[in-house]
Amino acid sequence: MPRILLLSLILFSTICALGQNPSDPKKTPEPEKLTENAVEFLRETSQDLARMRSVENRISFSAEMASLMWFHNEKEARAMYATTITDFKQLLGQLDGQMNTLDVPADEDGGGGMGFLFGGGGRTPVERKLRIAMAVRQQIALSLAEHDPETAYAFFYDTASLITNAKFRKDTEQADKYFELQLIKQIAETNATMAAKFGANSIKDGIDGNHVELLKKIYAKDADKGIEFGAAILSKVKSGKNSVKGLYVFSSLLNYGADILEASKKPKGKKAIYSQSDLRDIAEAFAQVILDGDDEEASYSGIGFAEQIGKFAPGRAAQIKAKFRKESGTSTGIGTGVGYGSANTAANAVRVAGMANGANTNTGNTEAEQKRQAEEAMMKDVMALNKSVPKEERDKITAKARKIISTTPGKDKKITALSLLAAQVAKAGDKELADEIMRDAERLINPQPKNYRDFLFTWLVASGYAEANPDKAFPMLEDAILRANETISAFVKVAEFIDVNEEMIDDGEVQVGMFGGSMIRGMTQELGIANTTLISLAKADFVKTKALTNSFDRVEVRVLAKMLILRAVLDKNLKNKKPSDGFDREDDALLAPMPVLPERP
Repeated sequence: MPRILLLSLILFSTICALGQNPSDPKKTPEPEKLTENAVEFLRETSQDLARMRSVENRISFSAEMASLMWFHNEKEARAMYATTITDFKQLLGQLDGQMNTLDVPADEDGGGGMGFLFGGGGRTPVERKLRIAMAVRQQIALSLAEHDPETAYAFFYDTASLITNAKFRKDTEQADKYFELQLIKQIAETNATMAAKFGANSIKDGIDGNHVELLKKIYAKDADKGIEFGAAILSKVKSGKNSVKGLYVFSSLLNYGADILEASKKPKGKKAIYSQSDLRDIAEAFAQVILDGDDEEASYSGIGFAEQIGKFAPGRAAQIKAKFRKESGTSTGIGTGVGYGSANTAANAVRVAGMANGANTNTGNTEAEQKRQAEEAMMKDVMALNKSVPKEERDKITAKARKIISTTPGKDKKITALSLLAAQVAKAGDKELADEIMRDAERLINPQPKNYRDFLFTWLVASGYAEANPDKAFPMLEDAILRANETISAFVKVAEFIDVNEEMIDDGEVQVGMFGGSMIRGMTQELGIANTTLISLAKADFVKTKALTNSFDRVEVRVLAKMLILRAVLDKNLKNKKPSDGFDREDDALLAPMPVLPERP
């Protein structure tokens, strides 16, 4: 529920973040001027921060502002980070002190309220505040890691030592084991050397799936550092059977190592992380855990891994098969109960049946396949539209595309396709035809948006206008935002009604900071499909773009909208990022286990 509510709020504040991403926005004659305007806007935004009632929100957004300033002025950004870190340490110290001296009941109503986010029933407001503060800590660490990995890592560990409450410190350390790897993954994006160093330190308590993913990131960034980290992992694997947390972690590591070894044999292939001998050592350790295991996982999955292990340690694979066949009471795998053989036979039957069904439906799929091919051909023609294409040919391609789009199911797909077509036609120099196409898209939406879909479709059309005719995008967006303000206000009121422990709404303000790095970083860094649209608006008229953000009534939503635009303009790394269709759950710090405080007697 909290996640859904948050995303609903973010949807309103993203302005046009669901717009498509047409190729190569028009060039501005003065990119330096746009950057200067954005930096000035960044400094102006600090005034909004001063009006926030939530100290957690102020600190979270301050960290993001410092991260954005880094792209323009590192010295000033470091000073901003220093202030942000000082403010956070002061907040954490105050909360820790209050918790150690706490001698009041859990809640004034006796602790009967259910926790909205953290299961906070029976806990004090200070305990809940500490949880929010630890999420803010994640935001600061992640934003710092983008620029100064060593300082980010030091901040992460230094602030953990500020917690003196014994139980909370212990639980925080437990939760930090998860987030530490998310932080190192972030560091790997910009500094493979540091990531390899910190990653090697993180495996002291064992290797899990996150370490394998981290190995992939480091190797992709720097093969030598990936090999270095891979050697640290291999050493840990050999240290004992409890060094790897789960059979599937073994399997993932072995598969990845084998794939890289195979790729290294190709022309211009990078040096492999593991040799054939290394993979055999991993397979030996993997097999030993299965053979020594009496738990359900080893019994259920062990024989399923035998084939994989057999590629590197055939003798061990034979031992595994012999052991589990003996325990199942059959030498063939097909006997009483559902053994490996019968399960495998059943799986094969399912696959055969699926193939038969596929064959029977091939005729029915012919029409759909033809339509798909027609759409692909249309897209290729549309993307090739430019001023060098004769007008008659452009008109022919456009007319054919509009006909195909008209038969496409779903308003969202129609609007997106029409907007893309209009953008390409405008790029080819035919503004009148582009406006005509966008009017087709505009006729598909409710001019007075009321529900979620209405707003989404309105912003899709406005995003199309941002590329084809920005002058029409601004009034449409402003009207939508003014209408959304009432909806956002109602949303917050409902959230306040549900959130009796004031975990999400505190003093009338949405606690953006409680979602930590996954929220602000996710929305302002993983722009992807929004980036081109936001850049187009900023280039067309930066003053009007700024004014759009000021149309939001609520300060926390207004600041978030400003951060979206500032990230799009100032973040030099966005050019190398691929569009994302949502949160990367692997890197989503919100999924990290929150520290669990002891229940008060």
